[in-house]
Amino acid sequence: MFVKFKKLYSVVAVLLLLISYASPSIYASAATDSSELPAPYIQVVQDGTAVKESEDTPPIGELAKGAIVKVAKIEGEHVYFQWGKELAYVDVVHTQRIDPPSPDDYSYDSDNTNDSYVQIQEKSAVYSQNGEVIGYLLPGDTYPIFQETDEAFQVVIGSQLAYIQKTASITKTEQPSDHQPSEADSTTSTDPANSTDSTDSESSSNLNEAPSSQPTETTPASQPAESGQTSQPRASVATTAVQTTAFTASIKYFQVTVDKLPVYDNSTGKLVQVGTLEKGQVFPRIKDYGANWHEIQFGSKTAYVLKSSTIPVSSANLKTSTQTGGASTFTTTADAPVYDNSTGSLIQIATIQKGLSYPIIRDYGNWYEISISERIAYIHKSLVHVDFKSSDRYFLVVNGPLPVYDNSTGQLVQVGTLEKGQVFPRVKDYGANWHQIKYGSGYGYVLKQSTEPATSASIKNLNSLAPTSQYFTTIADTAVYDNSSGSLVKFATIQKGVKYPILKDSGNWYMVDVSGRAGYVHKSSVKLPFKTTDRYFEVIEDRVTVYDNSTGALVPVAYLEKGQVFPRVSDGGNWHKIKYGQKFGYVWKESTRPPFQINVKNENQGLQPLNQTFFTLADVPVYDKSTGSLVRFAILKQGQSYPIIRDETDAVVIDLSGRIGYVLKNDIQVGPILRYTQYNLTLDEMLAIQMTKNPQTDLYRNQKSYVHSAYVQVQNATTFPTKGTVTATTLNVREGAGETYWIVGTLKQGAVVNIKAKVGDWYEIDFGPWKNAKQADVLSYLDPSRFSRDSKEYFQFLVLSETAGVPVSDINNKILANKGILSGKGQAFVEAAEQYHINEIYLISHSLLETGNGTSALANGILVDKVDGKPVTPKTVYNMYGIGAYDSCPNTCGAEYAYKQGWFTPEAAIIGGAQYIASQYISNPTYKQDTLYKMRWNPANPGTHQYATDIGWAVKQVANISRLYDLIDNYTLIFDIPVYQSSK
Repeated sequence: MFVKFKKLYSVVAVLLLLISYASPSIYASAATDSSELPAPYIQVVQDGTAVKESEDTPPIGELAKGAIVKVAKIEGEHVYFQWGKELAYVDVVHTQRIDPPSPDDYSYDSDNTNDSYVQIQEKSAVYSQNGEVIGYLLPGDTYPIFQETDEAFQVVIGSQLAYIQKTASITKTEQPSDHQPSEADSTTSTDPANSTDSTDSESSSNLNEAPSSQPTETTPASQPAESGQTSQPRASVATTAVQTTAFTASIKYFQVTVDKLPVYDNSTGKLVQVGTLEKGQVFPRIKDYGANWHEIQFGSKTAYVLKSSTIPVSSANLKTSTQTGGASTFTTTADAPVYDNSTGSLIQIATIQKGLSYPIIRDYGNWYEISISERIAYIHKSLVHVDFKSSDRYFLVVNGPLPVYDNSTGQLVQVGTLEKGQVFPRVKDYGANWHQIKYGSGYGYVLKQSTEPATSASIKNLNSLAPTSQYFTTIADTAVYDNSSGSLVKFATIQKGVKYPILKDSGNWYMVDVSGRAGYVHKSSVKLPFKTTDRYFEVIEDRVTVYDNSTGALVPVAYLEKGQVFPRVSDGGNWHKIKYGQKFGYVWKESTRPPFQINVKNENQGLQPLNQTFFTLADVPVYDKSTGSLVRFAILKQGQSYPIIRDETDAVVIDLSGRIGYVLKNDIQVGPILRYTQYNLTLDEMLAIQMTKNPQTDLYRNQKSYVHSAYVQVQNATTFPTKGTVTATTLNVREGAGETYWIVGTLKQGAVVNIKAKVGDWYEIDFGPWKNAKQADVLSYLDPSRFSRDSKEYFQFLVLSETAGVPVSDINNKILANKGILSGKGQAFVEAAEQYHINEIYLISHSLLETGNGTSALANGILVDKVDGKPVTPKTVYNMYGIGAYDSCPNTCGAEYAYKQGWFTPEAAIIGGAQYIASQYISNPTYKQDTLYKMRWNPANPGTHQYATDIGWAVKQVANISRLYDLIDNYTLIFDIPVYQSSK
C-alpha cells in the first residue's frame, strides 16, 4: 500500500543524510563510544516486545519480531534508541546485534521531524518501507511527524523511516501529549466521595427502589428511533458545561464527544480495551489523570478514557451510586450494551466488551443492575453468565440440554444431559470452567458457562436414599423424571450405553440419583444384567444376528426381530446359546436384555422334526401364528438348510430358538435345489470337440480286437496262441477283421502283442480294456437329458462348492463309524467344507476311497525323517486323500508331500487336503469346475482342463456319494444341470 511513496522516500533519504552530517545527533551527549559496540544496530527477536521509557511506567509502544533499529546506547539490560524526540528502550534479552544494514534505509534523524504530531486513540501498526509491520503505537500516545502524505504519516523510529496509515482513530495535532495513563502524570484531584459539588442525592437508592420503568424481557436491547429522530434517544441529563475546553482537577464530570469512546484497563501495565462510552453521555470521573486521561470507575476497578474525546461538564443530574457491586459477578458472552433507565426509557450509555468479568449490584428480573462510571445501569441477562464462587452449592441450567461428561478414563465422554431451567446441587467447584456433580456411581462434569448460581429453594426431590447393589444399562437416551409435584417433569437424560445404579424398583420404573436429585426412568429404556439362571431374553436391537459356531467360526445364519422374547438353552458368557434346527445357534447378549414380562405363546412343547429339510432361496421370514395373525419374529438367511417339523400346503412348520414358526414356501425349496446353466454351443458342437480329444471307454473290454497280419512278425505262424512284434510305425487296432471296422486304438512300432488266432489276413489280439469311444457312446454320457433326476447318476450334477449342511453328529454316527482313523473326525470335514467351500460328503467319499475306509498306512501316520533325500526333524505325517502318492512310490511320496504341507495331525491332513482339492477344480478361479460333470467335460471351455479321458468317469464317481447320502437324513442337495443350445 506504500508503493507510491517509494520515489519520495529515496529523495528524503538523500536529503536527510546531508542534514545529518551537518547537524549533531540528539544522541551525541548520551550515546556510548561506537568502538564499544560490535554493531550499532539491533534486530528484535520476539513479537510484541515492549518499548518503555522507565521501569515505573507502562509500555509506550511495541516492536515486532524482525524490526531493526539503530542503537543509541546500551545500559545494563536495556538497549536505548530514538523514539519520537526522546530515547526509549527494550530489554536486551529480546534483541540480537546485527551488521549495519543499507544506509539508505537506516539513516533518518529524528531532529529533522517537524512540529506536528499524531495522537493515537487505538493501537496502530507502524510499517517499514516494504510494507512490513515493525511495531505499534499505543492508545494515548502522541508521536512527532516527519512527513505527511495523502494516505499516511511518515515517522522516524530508531533512525528508520516508517509509516502510519491514516485512520479515524489517528488525529493530527500541533501539541505533544503524554503517552498513556501514568500516576506520575496525574494532577491532584478532589475525591468524588468528598467533593462538595458532587450530586449524590440519587446515589444511595436501596434494593427496593426501582427505576421509573423496570427493564423487562420485552424491552429491546436497542430501541428503534421515534418518528422524526435520526439517532437513538439518549438519556436526558441536566448538565452545566464549563465554558473552557480545558479540564481542571476540580471538574467532576465529562461529556463524550465521539462515537464509541474506548475505555481502557491499565492494571496489567498495558492498555487493554474493556468497553466504550456512548457519544453525548455524561459521566462522573474519579480524578484527572495527567494531560490526556480521565480515571473512572469501571466495575470494581478503575479505567481510563481519553480527554481529547470529551468536554468538561461542571454538574449533572445523574442517578449514581457509590456501591460498585455485591458478592456476585458476571462475565459477558458478547459485547453487551449497558442502559440507563432513569428517564423511564432504556437509553444505551455504554458497552462492556465480551469476556469481561463485572460485579452485580442486584438481580432485576431479566436484567442485572450494575454501576458504570458511578452511574446506575442495566445489562440484559442473555448477554452474560454469572460467575461462580467456590462456596456456591447449587446451579441453575440456563442453556440446555446441558451435556454431562464422565472423566474417569482421562478423557471427556458425554454420558447425559441436564434440562434448561432445572436447579442441581454440585459436589464442588472444579476449576475455572466446570462443576463436579454426583452422577451414577461416580462423578460427572458440566460447563459453568451454561449455568448460573442458584439456591436449593426450588428443589423438591433432593435424594436421601443410598443406591442398591443393582444397576442397569440404558439401551437408548433415557429421560429422567421428577415426580415430586405429582406430574412427571423431565429434568435430565442418561445417555445410551451408560451403566447406572438403582435406588429402588418402583413398578414400571427405576428410581435413580442424578446430581443429588431423585428421579425415575422407565424400565423399557434400560436393561439389567443377565443371571445364569435366566431362561429367556428379549431382543432390543433391529435384526440381531444368530451365529452358527459348529465349524469353529461364527457364521451368520438367521436374524431375530426387535421386541421378541426367546427361550435360551444356556448362558454362554457373552452369548446366549439357543436351539437352531438340529444344531445350536449363538446370540450376542449386548443386543438383548432379561424380559420384564414373559408371554411366549408359541413356545415348542416337544414337537420334533421329520427326516426332511428345506433350502432357503432368499432371506425368508419366520412367522408366529399363535395370535391368529402372522407376526414375524425371525428371518432365516439365504442358503440355509433347515429341518421341517410339519409340511403344510403353503408353508412348512419349524422350531427356531424353541418357538414354533411358519415359513412360507414362496422362497424355499423343499427337496433338491435345481439350477440350470446355459452354455453357448449346441450338444452336437460339444460332441464334435470331445471326439477330437481321444475319449476312452472300458465298455468294449470284453470285445475282440484285430490287427492286419502284414504288419506283425510272429514267432510261430502255425501255432496259436503266440506272440508277435509290430513292424509298422503306427498300427490301427480294429473291432473286426476288416478295414471298415471301428478303430479301437493303435500300437507303436516294436510293440509286442499276444496273438490269439488268425482270421483270414487278420490276427485276433489281446487289447484293452481302454479303447477309443464311439461317438454314440460319448453322446450317451455327454447328454444331460439322458439322466433321470431320481437316478444315482444324477449326482454328477451335484454342486460341490457348497456345503451339504450335514450335522456333525450325523457324520460321526452314520458315516464315519468304524472307519478306522477317520472315525469321529466329522468336525474336521465340516470345518474343511466351510473353510474351502466344498461339499463335505464329497470330501468324505474321496477320503474313504483313498484311505481304504481309514485303514491305509498314509492315513494312520508315517514317520518321516527325510524329504527329497535330505534329513528333517522326524515327525509323523498323515495324508487323507492320497495327494502326491504316485503309483511308483505311494507311501514315500505321499508322506513327504504331507511333511512339506505340515499335516502332522489327522485333522490337519483332512483340512489341508481339502484346500488342495478345492483349488485344482472346484474353487479354481479360472475353471470353476464344481460338479463332476464339469470336471470331466468342462462345458464352459470344452476340450481343456478335463479331469479324465474315460467317458464314464463322472458317473463312476457318484455311486459312493449317493450311498453316503442314503445314510443320513438332514442335508441339502443342490444340482447344477448344463443346458446346451438347440441345434440349428
